[in-house]
Amino acid sequence: MLVLQTFKWLLLGIEIVIVLPVLYLSILSISAILAARRLKKRSIALSSTPQYASFAILIPAHNEITVLGQLLESLACLSYPKEHYAVYVVADNCTDPTAELARASGWVNVYERFDQEKRGKGFALNWLIQKLDEDHLIYDAYVVLDADSVVVPGFLEEMNRGLTQGAQALQANNNVLNVTESASTALRWIAMTLMNHVRPLGRNGIGCSSTLTGNGMCLSRSLLVRYPWQSFSLAEDYQYYLSLIQHGEKVLYMPEAIVRSIMPSTFEQMRTQDIRWESPDISQPVWKTAGRLLKSGIRNRDLVRIEAIAELLTPPLSYLVGSCLLTLVGSLLVWSFPNLIISLAIIGGLLGYFGTALYLLPPPHTVLRALLHAPGFMLWKLWVILVVRRRKKHTAEWVRTSRTIS
Repeated sequence: MLVLQTFKWLLLGIEIVIVLPVLYLSILSISAILAARRLKKRSIALSSTPQYASFAILIPAHNEITVLGQLLESLACLSYPKEHYAVYVVADNCTDPTAELARASGWVNVYERFDQEKRGKGFALNWLIQKLDEDHLIYDAYVVLDADSVVVPGFLEEMNRGLTQGAQALQANNNVLNVTESASTALRWIAMTLMNHVRPLGRNGIGCSSTLTGNGMCLSRSLLVRYPWQSFSLAEDYQYYLSLIQHGEKVLYMPEAIVRSIMPSTFEQMRTQDIRWESPDISQPVWKTAGRLLKSGIRNRDLVRIEAIAELLTPPLSYLVGSCLLTLVGSLLVWSFPNLIISLAIIGGLLGYFGTALYLLPPPHTVLRALLHAPGFMLWKLWVILVVRRRKKHTAEWVRTSRTIS
């Protein structure tokens, strides 16, 4: 009986740990739904003489000959006045004709960078921004796009609208282009809709900050002057986002500024991308970052910094789902009614969070069929998080994810 009672208390402890992030995600889900309804009712009064900010679109490209062309085609179709934006490609340590492809367009500005020691997107962005300053090419804001992406024609109008609202850092709706190519890309659509649409929409809805996802982020010049780009880890976008939050800044999510990128469709492509996405920033331990945010948030009475701790400490969805299933099984084995009720309530919260993505962005039928592969996908994510990403050989440097176009 003592062993049984101890096990029940252990289950209860695990459930309490799980229920906190699930409650947080449930709050964001409700907030996202309310924010989406407000967006539908929003009426925009167009001025007869609109104020157009000038944009520099920055594209770090490493051996992107197979995908860069479609991004440039989408940028050529932007509805924003062409005199108010320019496109800059930094061909970073390229061994293929990426630079030649960009130059062949006749309207893209190309910089070539060769540095085998400082490799990766963060270094390429820092170098390109410095080069623009040296060449006295000054813009109101800088948009960063991945080379394997496409944008909607009204992308810059939405970013301009955010800037006119006073935002200094903005994040676009970053989702999947090749949704129907495979089960893995369909499941990526669900994961990215949750992370890159539901959460930031909900966070902005409660007056807090979106994260920066790297692809489709927009930073004003005044912000970059105050906080220069010095993020060089494998997760450079999240690193810069945290530095902004610690300084009291906030990122505005622009759900109608849509950018879609090609997701991995093979196991090898998934491996390199997932390792990069899930790699921890060794120089910034999570507990130290959370502690600094907490002290700063309390000192400045700033909800944005305190809420960012909840986002930072929320485990991956694969963790939460796996833990919920284990507690549910444990509750059934010992037939503990209180533990069973809590487990079912947690699962209900996760289903509500998941359902919010399907409600806000109704998916193609391919996505629903791909849910049959979800258990294997979650096991793979757990393997990456718990085992693979901790191996130094996988996280020592940036590795390009190969992609194919269907």
